[in-house]
Amino acid sequence: MSGDAPRVLVVEDDRDFAESLVIALAMRNCLVDIAHTGEEAIRRFRDGSYDIAFMDVKLPGKNGVQILAEIIDFAPQARIVLMTGFSESALLEQARRKGAMDVLRKPFRMRELLGYIDRLRSEDQQQPPAPPLAR
Repeated sequence: MSGDAPRVLVVEDDRDFAESLVIALAMRNCLVDIAHTGEEAIRRFRDGSYDIAFMDVKLPGKNGVQILAEIIDFAPQARIVLMTGFSESALLEQARRKGAMDVLRKPFRMRELLGYIDRLRSEDQQQPPAPPLAR
């Protein structure tokens, strides 16, 4: 992130809910992209880098855990928080084993989601400055 606005990917097939997340994240000065399918999320991760992604578990086609595993295969540093309204403990445990940063249970308070952005900014500020280039 290095001082810039966090780049965030929202992966959600409910367009209204996705838009509400975008509005909240934009109010925190995030640069936000939306993917409405898992396949679109994979394409976006391959084409660009994101500081964090918030991904629904229930998506058309492959589920969020399957998409998470594919993304982690080619972008192991990816920070992905899954979102779900279902309590499928086996699936959620699998998500954590596959590399999910966390799982947010719907409905959640927007401040819970925005807390991840605050943590990113805090981590970024704690990074030591890059050493000067040798001449």
